[in-house]
Amino acid sequence: MSADPSYDNPAGAKPFDISRGPLAALLWGAFLGSSWTWVIGMIFPALLLRDYGMWGWVVFAAPNAIGAAAMGFVIRRPETSIRLIRQHHVACHNFSVITVAYHLFVVAWLFSKLFGPLATPLMLLAIGLCAGFGFRNRNSAMLGVAVVVSLISWGCFVLAVRGPGAWEFCTTCPPLSGVNRLTFDDLMFFLPCSVLGFLLCPYLDLTFHRARINTTPGTGMAAFAIGFLGVFLLMIVFSLSYGAQLLPFIEGKADAELSGFWQAILAIHLTAQAGFTITIHARETLEDPHASTPWLMAAGGIAILLGFLAGMSQLPEHRLRGELSWGEAGYRFFLLFYGTVFPAYVWLIMIPTRKKLSRWGNEFRTGIYAICCGLIFAFAWLAFVLGQSKLILGIFALLIVARVAIELLPKDDGIWID
Repeated sequence: MSADPSYDNPAGAKPFDISRGPLAALLWGAFLGSSWTWVIGMIFPALLLRDYGMWGWVVFAAPNAIGAAAMGFVIRRPETSIRLIRQHHVACHNFSVITVAYHLFVVAWLFSKLFGPLATPLMLLAIGLCAGFGFRNRNSAMLGVAVVVSLISWGCFVLAVRGPGAWEFCTTCPPLSGVNRLTFDDLMFFLPCSVLGFLLCPYLDLTFHRARINTTPGTGMAAFAIGFLGVFLLMIVFSLSYGAQLLPFIEGKADAELSGFWQAILAIHLTAQAGFTITIHARETLEDPHASTPWLMAAGGIAILLGFLAGMSQLPEHRLRGELSWGEAGYRFFLLFYGTVFPAYVWLIMIPTRKKLSRWGNEFRTGIYAICCGLIFAFAWLAFVLGQSKLILGIFALLIVARVAIELLPKDDGIWID
């Protein structure tokens, strides 16, 4: 990224006045927790409970919350976030674009099944309210929106815990008891991928960098701890309570039904959180002077089209490994970006080499990353969609070999002439 003064605060924004103290930590914590409550944290636990039981949720939740919170301690100063955004603006921008597209796919596919014709108006309303109130002031108003969104979800949680069928999976699917879809070996293969993805992906999230840039070192660390070990962790505990309600729709069962109680609870919670996430990530991409608006619109449009196609009842019966519907396969396709492409970028590109590479060394580094991404994404598809879990070993072998190869590339020692 070029040395554009506007990136001393992303998009040339005026820094939020409350950058220090307990109130700032709480407000930014609410912002971070809601910004990370994606269609992964709200929906993936249902699949994990089905596949592994409660241990699946633990293997997902612990690296997720800890890895995101750790960013506030690893990046201690705003200047570090500014530098990372400048150096890796393309990857950070693409991270937000794929995140928006992922949410739009789920809205078109799953939300349409859950809420019928109301799905699109509800999402447009949620995005409109978040944008309308939040864009009035670059930071302070959006923090207020985050607090409101968090309170809405907590209210839904309070109502849901005693609802009919709440916590059903937690009692009917004991971990690795033989009633789960996958085995203990599959869980052990999933564990390192969960750790890799959730430890590395946060460093590409522009909303995280916004919080780090606009807070003092101490307040930022407190905000990241509150946001992910408090606000966000509570949200994925909430996901446990309604997982059983979502699963028939995810699996594409023709007789899937949702009671009026759960339809109201989930419509409010899912659309509020997804609307907030779409809004803040779209904002980051559109206000980046290097961003490509057509790329965002194209990715979002394709995701919506794929979502509607995945939800069509006229599609031929489709099951992968005897279980996965078209919609779930598409959901996992987007999810794999956060387990392969983005963590691989941090591992191979963002983490510095021991010595500075030459110009040609950096060119080769980009090529190694591209080849590695193609291979590990293919391995991940075979592992997590087609059920060949042992191929996960190949993912980590490729990442290690690629990193070693990068460390051996030409260094900036004057031998290679630009």
